[in-house]
Amino acid sequence: MKIGKMRIFYFLFVILFSSSIIFGTAFAQTNEDPEIMFNMAKDHFVNGEYKEAITIYDNILETYPNNISTLKMKGIAQSNLEQHTSSLKQFFKVLQYNPNDIISLAGMGVGFGYLGEYQESKAYFEKASIQKPNSTVIKNYQDFINGVILKYPYTPTEKPKDNSNAQITSIPEWVRPIAKWWAEGDIEDSEFNSALMYLIENKIIKIPPVELGNQLDQNIPEWVKKNAGWWADKQIDDDAFVLGVQYLIENGLIIVNFENKTEKSQEDLDKEFYLFEKYLRDISNNISKEKRYIEFPNPSQDVIKKFLRDYVKWNFEEEVKKASKSFPDTTYQIVDGEYIINYKVFINDQPTGLPLDHVSTLMNSFKFWEQRQNLINEETGDPAKIKFEVTNLKHEANVWVTWVVRDIGEGVLGHAHLGKGVVEVTLGDYNCDGSFQLYDINSVETIMTHELGHSIGLKHVDEQSSIMFPSYTPSYAYCLLSK
Repeated sequence: MKIGKMRIFYFLFVILFSSSIIFGTAFAQTNEDPEIMFNMAKDHFVNGEYKEAITIYDNILETYPNNISTLKMKGIAQSNLEQHTSSLKQFFKVLQYNPNDIISLAGMGVGFGYLGEYQESKAYFEKASIQKPNSTVIKNYQDFINGVILKYPYTPTEKPKDNSNAQITSIPEWVRPIAKWWAEGDIEDSEFNSALMYLIENKIIKIPPVELGNQLDQNIPEWVKKNAGWWADKQIDDDAFVLGVQYLIENGLIIVNFENKTEKSQEDLDKEFYLFEKYLRDISNNISKEKRYIEFPNPSQDVIKKFLRDYVKWNFEEEVKKASKSFPDTTYQIVDGEYIINYKVFINDQPTGLPLDHVSTLMNSFKFWEQRQNLINEETGDPAKIKFEVTNLKHEANVWVTWVVRDIGEGVLGHAHLGKGVVEVTLGDYNCDGSFQLYDINSVETIMTHELGHSIGLKHVDEQSSIMFPSYTPSYAYCLLSK
């Protein structure tokens, strides 16, 4: 018996793509309609044809360089191609315009994880978790990153410093007498504050990001006033004077109010991006120098590669084709008038590299059926209970349980002989973004419980709330688009 996968995912995918068009730069009608191009890229993307999709995304970005949805999808495509430095750049651009974008925050976490920059990865996953605290995908990544940090000490790459605060234009000469009068106590702090307001608002003095207000504290260190006086007399340069002013602002001794606060200029965004690119180059250099140990944050591809390499070991295909009559019959006993059917179960190994423990969740599936009170003995029509026992001997097992990642049928999540025999449960599929993605642990447990129901003789039912309903839509453990 098989459990089919509902086709809901396709329609959700279409909705995701369609609705994401409204973010960022809107698409206008052109001879090469970008929305049509975007949908063409989507078709390539869902089939795992990422290079073809990226080519179209690049064409769109030539006209709409800041379109959020296109940058985001290009980033995911590059991530799936293991072009992590390039994907990080796309996600960074998205976050410049939308700092709380869930997919981009998680994408940054994934990218830095693949570069072995685990502390930075952790920081982005924490931000993503704040935005969506109940996300299984984000939690799985967080658990992975925290585990790697514990077992692998490393030196984080230092971020480039923004030296723009020291790069100032010439301060107007009319400020000098004001600074001298203030240093000598001839004018009030508020008058000097007005001059500073002009310098800061016109970006003549660059200040660090601090809490801003509109009041002046009285406890200004004497050295700062002396500094202003020395600058007025040209005994120190502009940079030294600015450092004094920055000290006041950083320590809340002088608080400036920006009434005309605006969004970042393109110049500011470009500078941020330049520093980010330098940061990525520094990380790449450190990876080479340190021969840094790196684990894959998303193990899905690693699992499928190892599974296909050892396909003969995991291949139950020939066993599935055999009739279940080759398996020994179950035994039964009557205890206190209760009919108990005994099943011996052989559990096959999990595929190599699988990070999720499905053997322990199989025990939950056993308990589910053992606790059911409404099972019927088909031979007598009397109530019956199930009892499972794990065995290490294949020849005495009534049921063989295995987890597979092979294609066992279009949209099929599992397979089981009815009554006894082989039980197969798929661990993932290619339906999230065209690449193989593992299901989360709850989904695999649900599929296993369903297939185990077939193995004890139960058939499909029409009631949607029942575990034996024939359709189910699994969730993914690591796929960014399942946010």
